[in-house]
Amino acid sequence: MDDVLANHTVDEVAAWYGRLADLIEKQNTVVPSPLSPMFLRHWLAGKSSALRFVAPRHLQTSKYVTDVLKKHRAWFLTEEKFKGNWVGVVPRMQGKPPHAKWNWKMINLDSMHIESLVEIEYKIFTAHTPGDLDLFTSLRGFQLRSDVSVSAASVQNSTHAKVTFLTWTAKVTDKYDFDGAEHLTVPNPDHNNPSKVANPIAPKQKDVRVYHKNALRLIQGGKAWNYLLESQPWPIWDSAIMGPGQVDPSKKI
Repeated sequence: MDDVLANHTVDEVAAWYGRLADLIEKQNTVVPSPLSPMFLRHWLAGKSSALRFVAPRHLQTSKYVTDVLKKHRAWFLTEEKFKGNWVGVVPRMQGKPPHAKWNWKMINLDSMHIESLVEIEYKIFTAHTPGDLDLFTSLRGFQLRSDVSVSAASVQNSTHAKVTFLTWTAKVTDKYDFDGAEHLTVPNPDHNNPSKVANPIAPKQKDVRVYHKNALRLIQGGKAWNYLLESQPWPIWDSAIMGPGQVDPSKKI
């Protein structure tokens, strides 16, 4: 497949991207509230300000997201190092700098947070779920932040402490932009020219390879604008993530 957008004007390419958003939304009958068309339209609308959105269920329950939330749990419980350092409750129990010593037998710990990357992998031989395909085409790589409050109590006949997550919320942040060296194959909204546009793009092709250097052309031509996006926080209830855990307050760290 060649670069079917290369010889079209920025106005024609911008209009084609708009029709692509319409087609994706029309075809996506399985996933309620797909993100890809919403983000694409915001990019085309000249709204460079941050977009705040409600995290749809397929984002909240994606295996890619829940796997990272389980990593967050391990870091909060000081089971694994985060970027080479011990973090979470045990450094606070021991008063390791920069933390003041947490009197965990008397008071709850009001706030801890951690943020790390979620990457929706590129698949060749196996297919994404419809929900993960929407995440791949809209977010692909993004930051996932967890905010928690916890309490701790001694475990009877043990040197360990039981840690209970009192609250846990998560949210996504990202920058919507394009890497001009990359490309993506997408359905062609101009296949057989259903919109009856005067100059359809590759009307004989059902799918087309879109080179992101054309997205950069739109930005340079003032037809699209990169922007920051952020989801509203959502509560975590999955017991595999926020169920109680045990830690050793005297763990050597």
